[in-house]
Amino acid sequence: MPDIVIEKALPSDNKGICKLCKIPMAGSISISMGIDPDCFVNAGIQNQEIELFVCRKNNSVIGMFSVGKRSVFYNGKPKLIRYLSDLRIHPDYKNSLLLIKITRFIKTNILSDNEFVYTVVFSENNIMTNIIAKVDRAWRDNKPLISRASLPNYSFCGSYCSYMISLKNRRKTKKSTFLIRKAQKNDIIKMQLFFNQEAHKKQWYPCYDFNLLQENYYYGLSISDFYLAFEDDQIVGITGVWDQRRFKQTTVNSYTRSLKLVKPFINLISKITKGFELPKTGKILNYFTIHAVLIKGNNRKIFKDIIEQIYKDNYQSEFSYFLCGLDKNDSLCSIFNDFSKREVQGNIYSVSYDHSKKTLMPTNYYIEAARI
Repeated sequence: MPDIVIEKALPSDNKGICKLCKIPMAGSISISMGIDPDCFVNAGIQNQEIELFVCRKNNSVIGMFSVGKRSVFYNGKPKLIRYLSDLRIHPDYKNSLLLIKITRFIKTNILSDNEFVYTVVFSENNIMTNIIAKVDRAWRDNKPLISRASLPNYSFCGSYCSYMISLKNRRKTKKSTFLIRKAQKNDIIKMQLFFNQEAHKKQWYPCYDFNLLQENYYYGLSISDFYLAFEDDQIVGITGVWDQRRFKQTTVNSYTRSLKLVKPFINLISKITKGFELPKTGKILNYFTIHAVLIKGNNRKIFKDIIEQIYKDNYQSEFSYFLCGLDKNDSLCSIFNDFSKREVQGNIYSVSYDHSKKTLMPTNYYIEAARI
């Protein structure tokens, strides 16, 4: 594919990248993940060191991917680690060798020896899940595969669950034994001290500095977007809410014919049972994302009480849902058992070109849902 060039994205590529991201992704529910008006804002949210690449043919953007670096806790200490995301290929080139070209480019031009990236692949991404399974079988069984040596090794690290929680149902809750409130500027010192005590305990937890909320990495956030839990005047929990609609838009474009036929019945039953309704097509979903979840001792009651307060503050607001993503084995997941929700499953991988051994990762990890 000599007529296709891969190189770093330029500001002039913004229009083409945004157009590519609006193309719906196939599935039982076809969605598009827009990043208008500026793809570089979204890239700056994902990573502190932006490395956004495009695939060009005849000056048109037909593919893209991001392999920027973010500072996270790795084995208890801050480290810059690459995160692979936004791998998009125009539908006209899905069956071409463009993916092989991209992986060769990453191997030759980006990753150093023994360097890895991590990524999240959701189960509804049928193309990537099939590719990962095919490559894994080929290497495991020593079977031939086109350009196998240029394909990376996806080492499974764990399962990830993204919860979309409906905000349409009134909830009855007991008064919390903790003081739950929004953060204020004079809380920053205490917040940072609590962060320094707790964040390093979870693998890949982002290295945050609450004094730097004006920087692009925290675009759109203010100190009042963080909820705090206090016990005896000491912070025991932090959880943030992030409305990202200014730079990230999720739209349901269509449903499969079978799902479209039963959608009215699903929504009718959902209204009766207070379940999760399927959203209308063609409109941007109004939701915010839970992020910066940091709970002393991973105490479920603290997290549950914070989430209940967030729910109460946003019930019958402009938002229809909120999103929260966690390690599937994280004990905090259980607090969502009695919420009306939709779950999307995925896997976390460590990706490298070292096929001699698997990269084993601790199970106590944290992937920031707002930066996927």
